[in-house]
Amino acid sequence: MKLFKITLLSILFASTSIFAQQFAATGFHAGFGVNSINPLATFQNVSKYMASEDFKKLGITAALYANSVNGSDDTTHLIEFYYPDAASYQKAVDMAATSSAVADLLTTAAQNGTKNTSESVYVNVREKLTAENVEKNKVFYVWRVETSDLPRYLREWDKMIEEIEEEGIAGDSYGMKVAFAGALHGESLFVWAGYETQQAMIEELAVFNASESFARFNARTQGFSTIVANEISSQLAIWNGALYTE
Repeated sequence: MKLFKITLLSILFASTSIFAQQFAATGFHAGFGVNSINPLATFQNVSKYMASEDFKKLGITAALYANSVNGSDDTTHLIEFYYPDAASYQKAVDMAATSSAVADLLTTAAQNGTKNTSESVYVNVREKLTAENVEKNKVFYVWRVETSDLPRYLREWDKMIEEIEEEGIAGDSYGMKVAFAGALHGESLFVWAGYETQQAMIEELAVFNASESFARFNARTQGFSTIVANEISSQLAIWNGALYTE
C-alpha cells in the first residue's frame, strides 16, 4: 500500500499543465486532533511548547485551530505542523522521541483532561497561498473527498480552478492535500479554502456553490468521487507563519 501511494503521488506531482504548475505545492502537513475540556489550558499548553527551544530548532510552521464544526466526532481542537520537505518532517519525528518539551506538552495535556482523537499526515499537491494570507485568513472550510481515480480528480480540479479564477469567484487562498496516513474519514483528499471571517466564508461559498463551473465539476467527478465530510476550523494562533510560503 505504501509503495502504491508513493507511486500515485509521483504521478500527481508530474502534471504537465502550465496552469497546474502555478498551483503546485510541496511539503507535508501533520495534524493532531484533540478533545479538550479546558480550551484556555489547551491554548496555554500549546503556546508554551511553541515557545520552547525544541520547537524553535525545527524551523517549521505550526498552528492551533478550534474545530468549530465537524459533525462527526468529539475533536475540539487541531494542532497542525507544516513541514517544507520530507527531511524536516523526519527531523521532527526524531526529535519528538527525546524532547522534554514534547513530553511536557503531552503530560500537561493529560493532566488538563485533554485526549488525542486522531493523528494524520497529508502531502500538499496544490496550493494558492501568499505570506499575507497566512496571517490574514482565520476561518477554514474543509472538504474531505474520497475518490477512486486521484489523477483524474486532480485534472478536473485544475480545470475547475482555472475557470473560477477567470470568473473572479475564486478565494484568495485554497489548496488540496493527498491523505498519506491516518485519513480521518477514509478520504483520499483534504481540500480547503481560507477566509478572513465566518461571514466572508458563508458569502463567498454561496457564490461558488451556485456557479456553473462548480456544477460542471460535480457532474464530471460524481461518478468516481464523493465528499465524506465537511468541517469548519477557526485559527487561534500561528507560529512562524512567514516560513510557510518561503
